[in-house]
Amino acid sequence: MDKSQIKILVVDDQPSNLRFLSQLLTAQGYQVYRAICGQLALNSAIAHCPDLILLDIRMPEMNGYEVCRRLKSTAETAQIPVIFLSVLDDINDKLQAFQVGGADYIAKPFQIEEVLARIDKQVSLQKLQQQLKEQNAQLQQSQSLLASILNSSLDGVVAYSAVRNNQGNIVDFLWLLVNRAAEQISDVPLNEIVGKYLLVEIAEIRNSKLFNLYVSVVETGETVDQEFYYECERNSGVWLHLVAVKLNDGLAVTFRNITDRKKAEIALRESEERFRAIFEQAAVGIAKTALCGQFIRVNPGFCQIVRYTESELLQLHWRAITDPDDIEADTEYVRLLLSGEMQTFSLEKRLLCKDGEVRWANVTVSTIRDAEGTAQYLICAIEDISERKLVQELLQASLETQTRYAEELTRSNAELEQFAYVASHDLQAPLSTIAGYAKLLEKRFQNQLDPQAIKFLDNIVNSCLRMQILIDALLEYSRVSRSQKRFDLIDCNLVFEDACANLQLAIRENQASVTRGDLPRIAGDCFQLLQLFQNLIGNAIKYCSHRVPVVQVGALRQGDNWVFSVQDNGIGIAEEHYPRIFHIFQRLHAQKEYSGTGIGLAICQRIVDRHGGSLWVESEPGRGSTFYFSFPVPK
Repeated sequence: MDKSQIKILVVDDQPSNLRFLSQLLTAQGYQVYRAICGQLALNSAIAHCPDLILLDIRMPEMNGYEVCRRLKSTAETAQIPVIFLSVLDDINDKLQAFQVGGADYIAKPFQIEEVLARIDKQVSLQKLQQQLKEQNAQLQQSQSLLASILNSSLDGVVAYSAVRNNQGNIVDFLWLLVNRAAEQISDVPLNEIVGKYLLVEIAEIRNSKLFNLYVSVVETGETVDQEFYYECERNSGVWLHLVAVKLNDGLAVTFRNITDRKKAEIALRESEERFRAIFEQAAVGIAKTALCGQFIRVNPGFCQIVRYTESELLQLHWRAITDPDDIEADTEYVRLLLSGEMQTFSLEKRLLCKDGEVRWANVTVSTIRDAEGTAQYLICAIEDISERKLVQELLQASLETQTRYAEELTRSNAELEQFAYVASHDLQAPLSTIAGYAKLLEKRFQNQLDPQAIKFLDNIVNSCLRMQILIDALLEYSRVSRSQKRFDLIDCNLVFEDACANLQLAIRENQASVTRGDLPRIAGDCFQLLQLFQNLIGNAIKYCSHRVPVVQVGALRQGDNWVFSVQDNGIGIAEEHYPRIFHIFQRLHAQKEYSGTGIGLAICQRIVDRHGGSLWVESEPGRGSTFYFSFPVPK
């Protein structure tokens, strides 16, 4: 012990005693302070905070008992040990000294060895108490630090003491320590669970195999470090990473909730299994390649397309199976992909098979990146489109052939129409000449010709007239498609009135009734619409049998079209003849029954086609017919 650090206050009203003790203690190496009265003793104790006070009892003004009482009542001096010095050796004096807080009592006259021994004892006790105080403070600090660490830990920490029966078997565990993380997982408050029994609080643990695991750790002393799935009533189930170590006759358990990680691992494993199944069983080819293009993994579908084995492909680069003419475009796409300018790309390219065959494939390539966005590898999906490309080529060739035929047909039709127009026009003059000469012969030689000859001349004239009518009809038919007239907005009510005016003679002769509903305005060629209405109404009057003709014209809007109807009560048409009546020169009756050229409905069909509509008929023999035609609603 280093006595030079020990401070002792000596209090005595006798200078001789004060001097003796001071010299004695100084010789022993102590720091000595002196006071000759009680008040000075109190002041010195406050000022120097000695480690020990030697205090005389019998002093004037303030005796030693009062000085000690005041020292013990002051916080700064309360812990300083006091040894009383007195000539009084009565037991009551000693008792009073200890009652006011004295630590020891030395009777005068002094025995040097006794004085030093008692002083050393008190100093040692004081130092031990100081050390104990410091150790307690350190222990409290350590405990506080440990509690802070435990409660700030993300891992649950618990400590248990084993509870044994009379046979020494573990039947339960007593909670000794629980941190906040463990409280959150177990959902039991800390202040309620410490000191309680495990199975009493959480009875289902006995059936979860966790209890047997704890027992095994305590009995065998072997540390357990494993993942554990725990189900309880409070929670549907959690995954724990659990570490359990033996601690005296109990154990300490550290555990972490790894449910999210386990779910992610399970999901990842299932995803990998699905990917593996898709990868291996996919009908299309799939390849995983390094960023440089070296094959890392290929599926059977890819091997089947290029006819290489998997081991052979893993020694190759993409370029080795790519047609040289496609390498440049392929390389540029990959550059854009790796630079982040594209997320994925698809292109059609030619693959060089092992047997030398060239196969067309649609290749889709995507980049797989890590969490930081760095490209890791490429995934390529390959679809064999060789058959489709062949079909496309055949279709293209067929389309080109059809286009060529259509162009030739259009040119041929145009030439035929031109020929029909020119021929019809040029036939007019000869027919007029023939008819004129026939009439001239009949007029000049009427008295010289017998009835048979006159009949022949009449037949010639009639045939020329019918021929002229037919030629006029052909000219009208050719003019429909040749017309370049711009469409105007036409009021069909006015067109109907004009058609009826042109048919006035036929209407009067047949006493026909021709009526209409409210008709719309449409975009069209006014002259051709007049032809359309006139032909359809004229046919309705002509094919009336012996009845009085009744003709009704109407229109209804259906979506984006106006649908017109021309209904009559005439002879009707059998369904099998519907397609024929719209073809040129197709007649269902002899000339003697109903006159005509067989071109009227064909002209109607052309007019409706030119206006972007449709023409059809609904009829029943003997019950009349209804002709329908549609036109787009003007925009």
